[in-house]
Formats: sequence, structure tokens, C-alpha cells
Amino acid sequence: MTVTEPSQPVRTRAEIAEAIRAFTAVEWGRLRKVAGLYSLGRPMEAEDLLQEAFRRALDGERKCPAAVDVVRFLAEAMSSIANSEYRRVKRRPPLVPLSMPGEPDVDAIDPAPNTEELLAADEDSVDEQQQIVALFGDDPVAQVIVEGMMESMKGEDLRALTDLDAIAYESKRRLIRRRIAKFSRKQKP
Repeated sequence: MTVTEPSQPVRTRAEIAEAIRAFTAVEWGRLRKVAGLYSLGRPMEAEDLLQEAFRRALDGERKCPAAVDVVRFLAEAMSSIANSEYRRVKRRPPLVPLSMPGEPDVDAIDPAPNTEELLAADEDSVDEQQQIVALFGDDPVAQVIVEGMMESMKGEDLRALTDLDAIAYESKRRLIRRRIAKFSRKQKP
């Protein structure tokens, strides 16, 4: 016989809506910064990503644990949504133009943005950046810090963005340095 743990209490739709309505300018700024970071190189625009996180939270698709701050919950939801969208677009097979018999050949244009349009950067650099960001797939807070660093954000801004105190922030930075150093050693021939 297996014993299941009682489910963790979650916020109701009304509680989430109330929390969103009560966001301060600083909290809105944090969410918009996070949305901007997670939309880089992804098929969703920052505002669309933020709205999708709101929609999923309010529709109940994503459950916000009662013990988790709503801003943090939405930031983590945006990370997950952005990564899922990126993987979905990457898996999509390219469109192949087909012509009807008797009609001239037509070049079909794939409406999905290609990698160059998505990333607008040097291919090798982008690949390496994606590999580095992927190192932190298990740690959304570290992932936000890494992506912020890639966008030239500095310490206090990153700390404010993640809501970490000074000790927790430095701990995340050490984790980030170690993982990147280990990754770099593996990349060298």
C-alpha cells in the first residue's frame, strides 16, 4: 500500500488575481525584466510571455503553491513557458514548397522565425550561450541570473530581479561560476 502525501495548498484564482492587482511598480518591473530575459532568442515576445503566464495561472493550468510568492511563481512559469515554446519551434519540421500541377513553382516561406531571426547573433556564440543557459535548467533562479549576465546586467540589478538576499545571491553566483568552469573545461580539446 502506498501512502500519498497530502497535496500542497495552492492559491486560488481569486488570490492570484488579487495579488496581481496589488503588484507594486517594482514588482511589475521585475516581471517585465524577467519576461524580457526569457523572451530573448525565444519565439514569444516579452509581453506575450507575461500574459501567457498570467493566463495559465488564472485558468488554473499552473498551480501557485500558497507558500510561494506570486511574482516568483510567475517568473518561474515564464521560464517554463519560454523553454517549452522554444523546444516546440525547434522540433517543427521545415515547410517544403509544393506546387500544384500546371502552376508555376512557388517558394513557400516558413512563417516561423528561423534561428538567425530568433537569436540575431553570431551562430557559435548563440550555441554556446544556449548551452550555458541549459546548464541551469534545474535552477530557474540561477538561469535568470545567467541570462541577465548575458544581457550585461550587474549585481544589484540581478539580485533585485531574483529577490535573493546578499548571501543567497553570492551562493548562486558560486554555483554559476563552478558549473560554467566545469563546462568550459569539457569544451577544451
